[in-house]
Amino acid sequence: MALFTRNTDDNSHASQKRWLQRPVANAEFDGAQFIDRYAVLRWDTDRGGIAFVHSMVDGNAAPKSVTSALRRHHGARLADTYACVVVAQTSTQVSQPWVPDLQAYDVDGGDQPYYTTWAELAALLGQPAPYWFHALRDRDAIAAWRPGTPPAVVPAHDIATPVTALTELAADEPDGSPAAELCWYLAREVRHRGHTSTTRYIAELRKNAADGGDGAHLVLGAEPAPLLRPEPEEPTEMVRRAGWLSITERRDVLAHRVAAFAQRWDGGRDWHTGAVVSVRSDACATAREWAKRLVPAAADQPPTVLEKVLLDNGREADSDVLLHDPVAGVPVLQRAPDTGPTDLSTYTLQRLPTRSPLAALVLSAGICWIRTEDQTLWLAPERDGWGIGYGYSGNGCLALARLVDVLLDDISAPAVRPDDPAAPRALFELLRDAPDTATYTRAQLLATRAG
Repeated sequence: MALFTRNTDDNSHASQKRWLQRPVANAEFDGAQFIDRYAVLRWDTDRGGIAFVHSMVDGNAAPKSVTSALRRHHGARLADTYACVVVAQTSTQVSQPWVPDLQAYDVDGGDQPYYTTWAELAALLGQPAPYWFHALRDRDAIAAWRPGTPPAVVPAHDIATPVTALTELAADEPDGSPAAELCWYLAREVRHRGHTSTTRYIAELRKNAADGGDGAHLVLGAEPAPLLRPEPEEPTEMVRRAGWLSITERRDVLAHRVAAFAQRWDGGRDWHTGAVVSVRSDACATAREWAKRLVPAAADQPPTVLEKVLLDNGREADSDVLLHDPVAGVPVLQRAPDTGPTDLSTYTLQRLPTRSPLAALVLSAGICWIRTEDQTLWLAPERDGWGIGYGYSGNGCLALARLVDVLLDDISAPAVRPDDPAAPRALFELLRDAPDTATYTRAQLLATRAG
């Protein structure tokens, strides 16, 4: 039987017989096992065992990574337990775009993973192998599968974004809670999207099977349970932001799990924080002024959600110290303070929580600051991934010009997006030509904007 290939590089030894291409006298199903992050279905054959694998944390998995996990589990007995590892993917075949990919790796003597087909695998096993769409990879359903059993009925959800933490947090919230409304919406939206996409994929896969494609050589391990609710309606932006503000201030493990969901879902789009910036405390007088107001974070309590995200993504050594900015209400991570002036990592805000108008734009050492008329110093609002800057002709400077333009009229306006209207050209040119250190008063900015 011909091997299904993607390119000559993956199959440079095509003249060699891959393990899956050699005939076996019999194959007997030996049950399912969960190892590391993988569901492993095993068949015994007269030439060795076959590990048929689905990732339980992502749609795709590299055969070599799966084999490494099996080797850690079985040690020197791996080659005696498995001769070949076959991994089901969410990605689909080039020639049959609704049929999931299969990648294989020969444990004894294999050097590179290779693509195979469901027809080739079915011929080896003497029966079609089961496939679980990534939204239907339910641990109990996989553990209970046996050849010939009908598909399990499983509530669809994306395994990369599990919703359990959302529903648990919402269940404990009081009536009318923005956090509860937000979490219920997200949980239902994940279910709705999973159901919609999986139903479509299954329909297309069945068309492929009916036409005699490779999809005819697999069986479904599970089908999505019926949806009993209409498509959920997204809460207003005010509710979403209030909900996340409540959650990101919490210190409990459940809130941390919900925050981890948000990072995978949309990167925390509706959090009140924006980008993470690094300020050198001795870089300039403005940075020193800001650094003086920082206070130690609570050392006798677990970290808040925002503190944990900052620690998980920024801590480099045990000597790093967690601080708190009492004005902006955000954490600050100080690196190795015993070594002298060091970097201070913190969040910008997406909106400044003040009614005091913009008094000055302060540019210093690459950092953009806003000083309001009540003399409060703020890091300029900035969205994660959409940076601001000055002193050059680029998107960062265009974004800063747009930000200054809107903050002159409304100090609590949100950080700009790339598709926001452009600022007056003169304002952009002022910031494009700005030196490394500069302060522009409100009067100067208004005069420049007016042309």
